[in-house]
Amino acid sequence: MANIKDVAKAAGVSVSTVSRVINNSASVVPEKRQAVISAMEALKYQPNTLARALVNNRSDCIGLLVGEIESPFFSRLMGSVHKEVMNAGKHVIATAGYHKADLERSSIAFLRERRCDGLIIHSKALPDEEIIALFESGIPTMLVNRLVKGWEDRCVFLDNEYGAYLATRHLIQKGHRNIGCICTNIGIEDGESRIAGYKKALAAAGIEFDEQKLVKSFPDEEGGNYAMAELMARDLGITGVFCYNDAMAAGATMMLQDTGYEVPEQVSLVGFDDVILARVLKPHLTTVRYPIGEMGALAAQRLLHEIDPSYPKNEHPLRFTPRLIERQSVVQRSA
Repeated sequence: MANIKDVAKAAGVSVSTVSRVINNSASVVPEKRQAVISAMEALKYQPNTLARALVNNRSDCIGLLVGEIESPFFSRLMGSVHKEVMNAGKHVIATAGYHKADLERSSIAFLRERRCDGLIIHSKALPDEEIIALFESGIPTMLVNRLVKGWEDRCVFLDNEYGAYLATRHLIQKGHRNIGCICTNIGIEDGESRIAGYKKALAAAGIEFDEQKLVKSFPDEEGGNYAMAELMARDLGITGVFCYNDAMAAGATMMLQDTGYEVPEQVSLVGFDDVILARVLKPHLTTVRYPIGEMGALAAQRLLHEIDPSYPKNEHPLRFTPRLIERQSVVQRSA
């Protein structure tokens, strides 16, 4: 495998000249630049990008931390960030923290060791103090799906409480008064905010909150299945359920259908996120749209502008507002 010295010898120039060509320095005469490029092509030389990053503190890579690699929700985030970063001529290094502080911490350290030019972070487990320390470290960083007070210009976030309020209010407007909630058992602010929105909608309609109608489980299909089974086993006469996310709603739907309940005629469901699952589930799921793709794109655009001010700055507000997507999983109940 050819190295930089082989390229210098083949081009008839010094190693430092080859280095300047690799780093696109303007201080190389056109004839020598072309000789170096021709030599690299002939020798099939590939520059060591990590070594270049160590020298010029620029890797042309953006580090991305997500919650889960296999999740359809996070695939939308990864896709939108990747598209924006690639359009800017850079690359993405992605890793996941799985909502655990030690994994999020080690993943961020991994990205920083790779000399990423900037970071886009989805962190739910790290305390605010560690996120603030990262903001203050000097490496350009954007936080997605979380608000850290005092650092609003670094945070792209959604009003989760309002989204849950919309979902629960929709059930109430359709005549449901006996409404359950299945939520995440992971101690993150999204869960707390969505329960708060659920309670707020109940209170606005004069419906008393009942702790028995709230069940927490892991926020995936299996967790939704378990939570729905537990809720129905309590025999509370539930006719409508707000689900923490679409995955839990899918598991809840399967549990109900497998045990003979008709959805939405006997039990209506509303999800949260509006991932592809919501459109293929039968009945198609009424849900709250979480614009994570747009949020990821905005985070990438803001980060790229910070790294290079010539990159266009997107002035869209960093706070996003959710909206209800009405489909077929909620039925109108008679008075």
